[in-house]
Amino acid sequence: MVKSRQKILALILGSAVLAALTAWLSPGAFWRGFGASFLLIGGSALALFGLWRGMGGGKHLALWMTLAFVLRLGLGLFFSLAYPLWGYDEPEYNAGYVFRDAYHRDREAYAVALSGERLLFNPNLELGSDQYGGLGMLSALVYRTLSADAHRPALVLILGAFFFALGVPFLYRAAQARLTERAAQIAVWIYLLYPDGLFFTASQMREPFMLGLLCVGLWAVILWCERPRAALTAGALAAAGMLFISTRSAVFVVGILVLLAWLEFTARHPGRGWKALGWLGILLAGGVAFALTWGWFREASVYDRVLTLRASGRLAAFIADVGERYILPTIVGYGLAQPVFPAALVEPAIPLAKVIILLRSAGWYALAPLLLYALWAGWRATSEDDQRLILWAAGAFWAWALISALRGGGDMTDNPRYRMLLLPLTGLAVGWALEFARRTADRWLGRILAVEGIFLAVFLQWYLSRYLHWGGRLSLPAMGALIAGLSALVLAGGWFYDRLHPPRTGSR
Repeated sequence: MVKSRQKILALILGSAVLAALTAWLSPGAFWRGFGASFLLIGGSALALFGLWRGMGGGKHLALWMTLAFVLRLGLGLFFSLAYPLWGYDEPEYNAGYVFRDAYHRDREAYAVALSGERLLFNPNLELGSDQYGGLGMLSALVYRTLSADAHRPALVLILGAFFFALGVPFLYRAAQARLTERAAQIAVWIYLLYPDGLFFTASQMREPFMLGLLCVGLWAVILWCERPRAALTAGALAAAGMLFISTRSAVFVVGILVLLAWLEFTARHPGRGWKALGWLGILLAGGVAFALTWGWFREASVYDRVLTLRASGRLAAFIADVGERYILPTIVGYGLAQPVFPAALVEPAIPLAKVIILLRSAGWYALAPLLLYALWAGWRATSEDDQRLILWAAGAFWAWALISALRGGGDMTDNPRYRMLLLPLTGLAVGWALEFARRTADRWLGRILAVEGIFLAVFLQWYLSRYLHWGGRLSLPAMGALIAGLSALVLAGGWFYDRLHPPRTGSR
């Protein structure tokens, strides 16, 4: 009891320090800002402490939850100061926002908060900048309740940091239930520190809310047999929260969770009939999702395709050379490559933007080959439970990444942001894949990394020749042929080497 009181007192003192810092860096009267910030930070800290105890406690879990909250809030405050000083001369940057969407939605939310309009259950009230969900309405409610005297965007940052940290214990316990301890810890570290995850969740965007609630839903699906009542409650609340924050994105995310629940359910019933029913359910769900979203997706992707071609003259010239029939695979490939690491290294940019894009691209190019390897290794898993979970996680991610690439094209903000929506799944897949590679001494992980190295080397030379005039410049078709040829040599050579020198048998 004494230790619990000491921990609560430490939480209150730490919350007061964070609240004072937040109020000092925010507009308006300090004490009004301190009161609002302390109410949200202190409430978040106490709620997370209760959740930490309810989920089994532990030093690692306490560290992760603290990092999740403090990193998001701290980085968001840093961005609000850094972008007006060192960012590009754009309205959103000058106002301290990282994203144009957040800038327009947050300003409109504050205007609605001051308007006197009823916020809840008001069908006539709409926010034009928040067409996909209720984040703007939630922001307006916070501003009207706690910050009517001044616009303090940091209050929404606090809420986002809370929801993101809320997901940490659920992700960890879900991963522990199905993976080794090492793999579960890798999954959590990816969730916490993946650069795009930091970038998109340290802002007044939907991502910190959606990711935290996705972790809750994942826990509910994986542990529904062991804790059915708690899982049903948590899953229903997570689904409702996601649908409120971003309805269209939530339809896909909830659908992916329902798919896992269906796979888990049918796997527990032996017989071919149940397996056939499982596949039939997957096909029906896919068909319904396609029918409901295809019209909107086609219109949106056509618009973004035009923007991508306008933004890249080289890409437009390549399409003109090879023909319109190759436009879709070209746009998808270009979108999957974003943000391009060699371009981040060489292309000129202001220092703040340079550091951010380098970290973001490095993170993506570190994660992408591991996710490809997870698909390959998942097929080879001898445990049906492992195979089902990892193929679901990696397969869902790559299917969503392809959709994101087609929808967002070469946009370096929206495309990776859509892709990052399934970050907890990538943690599961990569954690398991790295543990599988370590346990079996699998040679194919190195070969996949070598193929990525070829891609990076060829494109780095191209960007060096373009911006620094180092060496000759190949055409895009020639570069593609060179990458494909060298990659084929690596993969085919690896296959023949394994035939001549079979790998030692490991536990799989």
